[in-house]
Amino acid sequence: MNKQLTLGFWMCMVIITFTSCKKILDKPPLDHITDQQLNFTATEMKLYSNQFYPAFPGWAPNVYTGGIFWLDNSSDNMVHGNYNYNSQLAGTGVVPASGGGWDWGNIRAVNYFLANYHKSPDAPATTNTYVGEMYFWRAWFYFNMLKAFGDLPWYNKPLNVDDMEALQAPRLKRNIIADSILNDLDKAVNLLAIPGKEEPLRLNKGAALTFQSRVALYEGTWEKYHAGTSFGVTGNDYAKYLRKAADAAGALIDANYYSITPITNDPKFGYWRLFNQKDLSTNKEMILWKKFDKALNLIHFGQNMLAYGGGNTGLSKQLIDYYLCTDGKPIAVSSLYKGDNTTADQVTNRDPRLSQTILLHGYPRIIANGDTTGKFNLPDINQPGDGRCTTGFEIFKGIAPDDADGTGSSTASIIFRYAEALLNFAEAKVELGEGTQDVLDKTINVLRDRVSMPHLTAGVGFTDPNWEFKSISPLLNEVRRERRIELAIEGYRFDDLMRWGATQLIKRPLYGAKYQQFVGQPFNPPLSNIPVSSDGYIFPLKNSPAVNGWQFNPDRDYLLPIPSNELVLNKNLKQNPGW
Repeated sequence: MNKQLTLGFWMCMVIITFTSCKKILDKPPLDHITDQQLNFTATEMKLYSNQFYPAFPGWAPNVYTGGIFWLDNSSDNMVHGNYNYNSQLAGTGVVPASGGGWDWGNIRAVNYFLANYHKSPDAPATTNTYVGEMYFWRAWFYFNMLKAFGDLPWYNKPLNVDDMEALQAPRLKRNIIADSILNDLDKAVNLLAIPGKEEPLRLNKGAALTFQSRVALYEGTWEKYHAGTSFGVTGNDYAKYLRKAADAAGALIDANYYSITPITNDPKFGYWRLFNQKDLSTNKEMILWKKFDKALNLIHFGQNMLAYGGGNTGLSKQLIDYYLCTDGKPIAVSSLYKGDNTTADQVTNRDPRLSQTILLHGYPRIIANGDTTGKFNLPDINQPGDGRCTTGFEIFKGIAPDDADGTGSSTASIIFRYAEALLNFAEAKVELGEGTQDVLDKTINVLRDRVSMPHLTAGVGFTDPNWEFKSISPLLNEVRRERRIELAIEGYRFDDLMRWGATQLIKRPLYGAKYQQFVGQPFNPPLSNIPVSSDGYIFPLKNSPAVNGWQFNPDRDYLLPIPSNELVLNKNLKQNPGW
């Protein structure tokens, strides 16, 4: 990869600062190119698209602003110290007067481009990829709104003050919006460069196919598992979307653009090292990633939060318990399981991804000048504020010990990786009743081979009394397990809980490690006031309204409310159920 190009791209995105439009009638927010100045040359198209790249999740400056390794605080994979970290799960949301995610500025800006790019003086061969990017971006922003609000108006042109009919548009059924999003992604797939032919660190056909499989899988499973509820779609055809998900992911698999290979031959840390590299340009699993560089002051502080403290969060016992043993069986039926009296017992004879996701005694935490100055000893359950580990299971996945010196980190963040496409394909095929051994061998078992785990068979071969979903097949339960484990703390779990209608996983108490193992250990300051359950597990939310699980209202909280001001301005909008 041309390093000068990659650094120049991200530097350009820092220099050209774009602020998002807040109203649907605002002009596209461009500091250096205005609507009047824009001639839609290839260079201008590129600059115009650059404004949207920061919309991708990345490493966050702190735990409160998101980022891939903090998004799972909004799930049952991690337990944040603030029970109201996500008001949607906590059930504490209110109808806002304005805002609340009902923001059309980015979509308006994309529509301005799509309505005018044909004016370009440059040949389509030089501009098509940027047109493809814009179809991708409209799909990206609309999908985020679809997940939040369900039914939506569909705007495919930039509206003006005299477009009164369009401004009073009603909400269309969510499946119509999903169809429009997938149609935009069809166009993006056709226009974007194939992997390896795109400009470094820009969208390509592989990213569009992966995202298309994500959208289609979300909508297909949403319609299937919310059928018959106030969130369902009358006359839904969920199988159509599952087929689209399988076709998109299958096209990517068949194209052989990507592969699953460890970043190192070290079997102990091969999976872990995927998530703490500065340069992922040679890794065949990476579809799209963000580059940072200290020399250009393009940094983040996510590494420091992980390396220097617990971040006021921790992995849940529910997540830890879901990793299989090395015989390919769950802890409830495997003779290899050593119990949970200590963390060391819990990781013994388990899927190697567990010991590469959680900090263990002696692991490197901070390395300076080649010397390990901070090895992990005890979890930060005794620390205040952001220094606290809430559960005793402290995050290791994502830590880069040699890049945590307190001055900011340049560790890359992953936007799309091939593992997701494999998991999307497997889930869609099993949902369609087509979960053959061949499907598993080219998806789930490829991921398991990387960590030397036994293959999943179509017959599964065991019954787990702790399967999370009692009403679905053993095979689908195991496919969902693999998704949870492979993508743990990468920000997928909240969407999965929503689309599966997993109320039973949301409304349950979340625990941490056995407390007794830490009693008498040399904590500084000494342990005090650690909330513990009646059966001896650290219980972070014991003294909160979430003591029995989040106060999530399944008749309301699967979708967010539309702001009250919008209902006044547009009488054709109807509020979401329960609000």
